[in-house]
Amino acid sequence: MALRQSVNKRKGKWGRVKEFESIERALIIDNVLKEKMIKEIPKQKVITPTSVCQRYQVRMHIAKTIIKELETGGKITFHKKTAYTKVYKAV
Repeated sequence: MALRQSVNKRKGKWGRVKEFESIERALIIDNVLKEKMIKEIPKQKVITPTSVCQRYQVRMHIAKTIIKELETGGKITFHKKTAYTKVYKAV
């Protein structure tokens, strides 16, 4: 009995429970936000889809389409492709 009590005292929490909070990002953007994005994104030094996604609270595919639109318009240029993302820079 005494041995069992000493074993139970040594028991502790071995792991931590991770909590994830979901971030609501816009699926559809209005013209005001789109114009704001088109005006402000070329002013950034380094442009990645992740930075656009976090700054304007839009989903990743919207950030990629806006970046592609700016690239075809000649406002930004492709710089480098890493293993996970593409990096763009202002002209």
